Amino acid sequence: MTADPFFTRNVLITVKAYPNPSTKYGEIVCVAGITREEGWIRLYPVPYRDLPYTMRFRKYQWVSLRLEKHRSDTRPESFRPDMNAITPGKIVSTERNWAERKRLLLPTTSASMCEILALSKSCGKSLGMFRPGRIMGLDIEDVPPIWSRKQEESLGQGRFFSREKNKLEKIPVKISFRYVCDDVHCKGHKQWIIDWEVAELYRNLRARYADIDVIKEKIQRRLFDQICGPDKDTHFFVGNMARHRNVFLILSLFYPRREAPGLFE
Repeated sequence: MTADPFFTRNVLITVKAYPNPSTKYGEIVCVAGITREEGWIRLYPVPYRDLPYTMRFRKYQWVSLRLEKHRSDTRPESFRPDMNAITPGKIVSTERNWAERKRLLLPTTSASMCEILALSKSCGKSLGMFRPGRIMGLDIEDVPPIWSRKQEESLGQGRFFSREKNKLEKIPVKISFRYVCDDVHCKGHKQWIIDWEVAELYRNLRARYADIDVIKEKIQRRLFDQICGPDKDTHFFVGNMARHRNVFLILSLFYPRREAPGLFE
């Protein structure tokens, strides 16, 4: 009898990227989080919009599920979830300036993006969290507003569940942060952010404003001036691409209020 390759874990979800067309799976969402045993893990594939509502989870929510080591994705943090066994649990709140989130996540931080890139080359690290040294700016670029023919074909597959859902919308802007690490040798980075919440920010603004320049200005104000403002202790969650291991994207943002040194010592 073949041993069951699956095992059960509690995962604190920290990353839920905007859905993306997949040739193999139709539509998938990049999901990542931490476990007490493995640390950072990636859950792949996750057809999030096909899940029953009782299985849908939020960011910063504990989720109990069965996993197996991914067989085709060789990145050390990649695991395949059993999509029939997902139990959402407690949500970790932002109370006391994200105190519980900080307790769980800050011990996992790397020194910089440059360090994560070095670890990616030496041991295959593909997920991480760090505080950028200085955020230089936010670029918002126009991209084609419709999916390519190949992507449209992928979205029509629907291989996991048959429940009806709205067609996945293409977000017609690409938003990237420019920053330097807290490292004297850093030459600077520019990385695209693919967080679902950022896509929803665009969609909500578009519903209120017709002028794309106004939308971009408000995205700039929210992401750069507020979330990455001087009063925030902003960190980036990052992960690389399966086919391009040296290319890392910003998966989500972590932004508790900056506290005065020694405030809780």
